[in-house]
Amino acid sequence: MAIGDAADIILRIKRLIPTGWFAYVAPYRDAIFGGLADTAAWCYRLIVYAQAQSRLATAYGIWLDVFAYDFLGRFLTRSGAEDNTFRIIIRSTILQERVTRLGMIQAVTALTSKTPQIFEPWNTNDTGAYSSPAGSGGANYGSFGYNVGSGGYGNMLLPCQTFMKITRLAGAGVPKVFGYNGNIGGYGIGAIEWIGVSAETVGITDAMIYDLISKTKPTGCTCWVAFRPISSTLVSDSGALILTDEPGTSTLTTR
Repeated sequence: MAIGDAADIILRIKRLIPTGWFAYVAPYRDAIFGGLADTAAWCYRLIVYAQAQSRLATAYGIWLDVFAYDFLGRFLTRSGAEDNTFRIIIRSTILQERVTRLGMIQAVTALTSKTPQIFEPWNTNDTGAYSSPAGSGGANYGSFGYNVGSGGYGNMLLPCQTFMKITRLAGAGVPKVFGYNGNIGGYGIGAIEWIGVSAETVGITDAMIYDLISKTKPTGCTCWVAFRPISSTLVSDSGALILTDEPGTSTLTTR
């Protein structure tokens, strides 16, 4: 018995009936109660369903599309995204700061759960500098030099252009299908099949990321995007780091 089902409603009705009105066993009474309870249980399920669709955090199915249309019109469509992914995109689109570098970073981070690396060759905050004019306290050095600091070579011929490295999440793959070097499939038998790149449509696609960038990037800015696979980390039984391919790190130790 669950809250709101027919059995639960019948029990609640019986608790409200004064003692002595009916015998302990009353088939006609229970038949009437059962009919009313079935209708009430259907109404309760409808109420719970409608309540879920009234909030972005809990809506699902077609109501997420209706939610997006109510707030954004044709500006945003599902494009094959799952409910949870589409919910994140809707929230990011409605509440997200836009037409700024920060807004673009926050939107991509919300969608992929990974902060993108951004480099603007016309932005000294990204490129760094070898040195700056001396102040009252002496020379003020820059933030970039050979093997020192973080930065990159700038280029004044590339104004309003941004280079982005975005971590692509692991694909969902094809469920219930084994891969190469497995032992449960062969030609014409077992859980194995030939698939193409179009078969892997579940999850966050590159097209979704491109679309989100185009809707949040600074006006007039050209964004060049490079995708990299999600980093992996190998640890020992004790939890000590053995190997990682996280960008910017180079760790290889033995146990």
